[in-house]
Amino acid sequence: MNPWLFLLVWVGSQTMSLVFAILAVRQPPDATGQRRLGSLWVSGLASILPLITLLLFLRVFVIGGSSNVAQLAGDDGYSLWSLWFDAWPILFFGNPIAFLVALVAAFLPPYPPSHWRSFASRACVVVAACFAWHTVVTFFPDA
Repeated sequence: MNPWLFLLVWVGSQTMSLVFAILAVRQPPDATGQRRLGSLWVSGLASILPLITLLLFLRVFVIGGSSNVAQLAGDDGYSLWSLWFDAWPILFFGNPIAFLVALVAAFLPPYPPSHWRSFASRACVVVAACFAWHTVVTFFPDA
């Protein structure tokens, strides 16, 4: 997969999860008068770590131009490599947990078609967590 397309889909899934979450919160209650936002809030919390992974990846590798190999990072990129190295264990163990939480939240009510915005937001979080996990595994910090 093209790396720019990969980033575009990852940023798009994070953005669309936020947009659909806002639309789901603004949706009027169903016929019973309940809003049913619990699973949406859980998936919103699960989306925090993939978002941190995305921002850190953009800072270290795209904007900073560093490498995941310390010797190839150079003098300017060593501090960015160190930042990635320090955050990597948290991202390595946290993103699969975020994926599982988002996946469980995606299968909890409310269900489409009446609550399709909530389901779309939760599905986008699952996609974002997959992309975050793939990135963390692919860019293992090597010395």
